[in-house]
Amino acid sequence: MYNNAAIAANIKNARLERNYSQDYVAGRLSISQNAYSKIELGQTKITVERVGAIADILEVGLARLIDVNFWSAIEAINSIPIIPKLLEVVCHITGMGFTAIARVTKDKWIAYSVLDEINFGLLPGNELKLETTICYEIMEHRKVVVIDEVAEDALYMHHPTPAIYGFQSYISMPIFRQDGSFFGTLCAIDPRPAKVNTPEMIMTFKLFAELISFHLSSIEKAGIKTTPTLA
Repeated sequence: MYNNAAIAANIKNARLERNYSQDYVAGRLSISQNAYSKIELGQTKITVERVGAIADILEVGLARLIDVNFWSAIEAINSIPIIPKLLEVVCHITGMGFTAIARVTKDKWIAYSVLDEINFGLLPGNELKLETTICYEIMEHRKVVVIDEVAEDALYMHHPTPAIYGFQSYISMPIFRQDGSFFGTLCAIDPRPAKVNTPEMIMTFKLFAELISFHLSSIEKAGIKTTPTLA
């Protein structure tokens, strides 16, 4: 039912994200480092129960490890030539230090493409707890959210998300596929205030989101999946 080699690759990538050694994970599983190494090499047929135990240790969802399309979906987005430059431009025009394209579903927030100049700590493939994000709310109301300074914003000054992630300025624009379905968001944050709540900035982000949507459609028409099977 599952692709053992793909699961092994997902496990290895998730472990490296956490900066855990093979010895550490092997110890938590009560097996030898050699036995664990064979799991990551795809040389050991792995059960769902064992994958579940590894997912707990690595603090990721089981679906993240079992889903054979997880990394291919992320690689598909980052293979779009314009994406790195687009994220650079977002940081430049906003003065903000972190920007990302996030895949947002009813139960997941996954960073697909990231530019992090403030050591926020997210890499492509990393997840945030969905209910702690404003993107979760954007998925529901499908509107842009823009905050120049959390401390001065009547709507968001007491919102839990800025306190959790330590930002003052924020902008997040929904990304829709060409058929109108919700894909995720183009977002930017910074611990400092920033002047982003202007018609010009909002229009720029809207155009960027439409550009991302266009390229998503192009690669999906080419048969490249941009959504993990179990997302």
